[in-house]
Amino acid sequence: MRLILRSLLAMVAAAAVLVLVNLAGGEVARWLGLAPGGNARLGWDLAWTIAGGIAAIATAARCAAAAARGHALACLGLVALVTVYAVVQLGGDFPRWFNAGLVLGLPLQGWLGMRWGVRRASA
Repeated sequence: MRLILRSLLAMVAAAAVLVLVNLAGGEVARWLGLAPGGNARLGWDLAWTIAGGIAAIATAARCAAAAARGHALACLGLVALVTVYAVVQLGGDFPRWFNAGLVLGLPLQGWLGMRWGVRRASA
């Protein structure tokens, strides 16, 4: 029972980290004076979205009591599901390069998130 609770908490922590990193990116953009909208801000937001995915996957692996790689893969699957859903639902509202960046950033998120999270979890 304790293992299941820890797994659930790892995934909740990963979701919280994803949201917090994206919020931090928005705040930093505001501090830097990046205006809302436009290609520069979209590029900034894309970078922070990818960073949030990496941090979430690493957190899921790091917080897992067992099967760190499995937790990282499950988190990557959820991030991919949400990303594809967002692109399909909102894709027409954003430039194609932004949508392509979201989808093409998924392998990078998985690779770095697992690399950083699993290595630290096993250490």
